[in-house]
Amino acid sequence: MKRRFSPLAALPLLAAALLGGGALLQRTCAPSAVSPAAAATAADAPSEAKVAPSARAKASERRVYAVTLARHVTIGGETFVETHLEGRISFLPIPGTNLCEARLVDPLLDVSGGETPRVADLRRPILLAYDAEGRLEGVRFDTRTDEASRLLLTSLVSATQYTRGKGPTWSADEVDGSGTYRADYERKGERTIERHKRGYLRMHEGLTPLVAEGDLRILVDGKDAVESATAHEVSRTSRKTALGDVAGELRVSLRLVDRAEATRAELSAARALAGAYEEPNMVPPKRERSASRREMDERRAAGHDLDELRAAFAETDGQPRDEVGQRRATLIHTAGALFRVRPEDALEAGKRLAASGVTDAEANFLAGGLAAAGTEEAAHALADALTSPEASIEARRQSAVSLAMMPVADADTAFALSKGAASDDPALRNLSTMALGAAGRTLAASGDVGEGLDPVADLLARYASATDDAERDMLLAALGNSGDPRAFEVIRGALASPRLAPTAAYALRFIAMPAVDTLLHILATTSPNPEVRQATYRAVFFRDATVWLPWLESALAKEKDDQVLEAIRAAIAHMASP
Repeated sequence: MKRRFSPLAALPLLAAALLGGGALLQRTCAPSAVSPAAAATAADAPSEAKVAPSARAKASERRVYAVTLARHVTIGGETFVETHLEGRISFLPIPGTNLCEARLVDPLLDVSGGETPRVADLRRPILLAYDAEGRLEGVRFDTRTDEASRLLLTSLVSATQYTRGKGPTWSADEVDGSGTYRADYERKGERTIERHKRGYLRMHEGLTPLVAEGDLRILVDGKDAVESATAHEVSRTSRKTALGDVAGELRVSLRLVDRAEATRAELSAARALAGAYEEPNMVPPKRERSASRREMDERRAAGHDLDELRAAFAETDGQPRDEVGQRRATLIHTAGALFRVRPEDALEAGKRLAASGVTDAEANFLAGGLAAAGTEEAAHALADALTSPEASIEARRQSAVSLAMMPVADADTAFALSKGAASDDPALRNLSTMALGAAGRTLAASGDVGEGLDPVADLLARYASATDDAERDMLLAALGNSGDPRAFEVIRGALASPRLAPTAAYALRFIAMPAVDTLLHILATTSPNPEVRQATYRAVFFRDATVWLPWLESALAKEKDDQVLEAIRAAIAHMASP
């Protein structure tokens, strides 16, 4: 059994990326006492040298703002994460350094879905680090701060950057928790400045590409210091997840409520943080994620058991749709954490899913929790439920959906999906077939394809004997999930059919053959059907950037169809990321 990174397990991080915001209150915290040359020297020096006070350091002012943050993430149109934060945040520039201390005071936090930050971690001060140009380069955290708190604090401080400039308009490349974007500024009178953000130039490594738009409205005083700021940003992934489109909305507002000259004790305490804090980062260090995940699982699962979670899920029936979505997402992910911490509970959930008498809602909960767990035990529990003669048809459908998202595949899961793909139920047959294609790709990547375990060979045989286009279309999509070179000729032949061509074009995306790029280029430049061109560019999204990126930029100026243009832009944004 081979482990793979679970798409569902990645969704909390994906949701956090959607809410990365813009960068930070540079005008409030920018190290104005440091020259660009001095800042550049400090950036290469050890932490102790970075925080050494300048002989001419000016007195520093602590500015306190009332702050509110609201973020909302949906997956497939259903609420996944809902967060509301209120409190105060103070900013204290540290004279003679490139650092600014930020401290959240009296936070009131309400979180539904996703991981809940620890309030104690939210209250710990953080250090905002700037580059030689005065722009944010990262956030420095206490090593004890949990990942959920890091993500929320980064979103908070990164939503309202103000990079000053001269004249009525100017631009700057800024960085936030998702990547690098171009910020376009415009003065609206003497005291009001607006910033416009339209997408990312580069994404941080490992993050799913986003399409983002946001606006920031800033009110400054006579010395160009921020008095208030209001930010609104909407984001969505430019590639679909197994659960559907992921979209996010972030709103942050700041309003100055207090200001005072910092005391020597406050400045000394702020400087002392730098010696113990981590280096600047805009995303949590990868080395910490495994341990952090285990800790979060244990904390989330504490005090819960399977029966209590099942009962709580059942109680959501009849509640308003938006409330049901939030509550059920929370319960499913709590179950996933429980199953990772206690594998025996995952096996018990599988037995209940495979038994008769399970309601549709409970089948959704049990299968969703097992998918969220992403473990070998969970995969085998789903396979058992899919093949159980006592399981309801809905339980088997939910099991097939969840297996499609699992990071593991072996003979047991492939056999279960093959049985589901032979079902008399059209929905189960379709869902299992799609999952078989994905399983074939996982097995090939791990080198586990062999005699008696070759889902792609079975899919190709089914395609050869298919008698209608609806069946062929489903099988083409499944073959596209596999990325197997053996499917190339079948897919190329399907391009001649107007009914099958869009599915066939997209099905080319994972096949690692030079002939695929040639064929995609022909489709993009010669097909009169915008649906085919759109599917082609959606496939190009997954191809080699060195081959496609220069050509895509020229294609952008020639294409006229709006949906095709959107697919081209998504591919360019993805390929331009690190």
